[in-house]
Amino acid sequence: MRTSILAAGLFTALACTSIAQAQTPAPAAAPTAPAVGGFTDDELKAFGGAMTEVSKLSAEYSPKMVGADGPTKISVQKEMIAKMGAAVSASGLTPQKYNEISAAVSKDPALRQHLTEVLNGPPAA
Repeated sequence: MRTSILAAGLFTALACTSIAQAQTPAPAAAPTAPAVGGFTDDELKAFGGAMTEVSKLSAEYSPKMVGADGPTKISVQKEMIAKMGAAVSASGLTPQKYNEISAAVSKDPALRQHLTEVLNGPPAA
């Protein structure tokens, strides 16, 4: 069940957020004040980096799953989810925090805009 929740959250992030190019997350620094939606800019940067890796893994594994039979498909899916979880953890986020940010970004246009600004810099004036 935990695997299904993680997978749902990871796929939700891919479907709900379109960021042209996510910058590599900065090394962990002192936590910053909560940003729009209650997440710090550092958390949003980590989310952007994780989302980029999750997207790459999804693009790599989706074709493998399309042509696979039942047991093979399940095996490929488990491998993909494990790698996605590792990518999220490597970003410094827990899968739960990643899923929280993903859900919030999908529901909150202001947070989605702030995420874009954090990852790509503020829009030109």
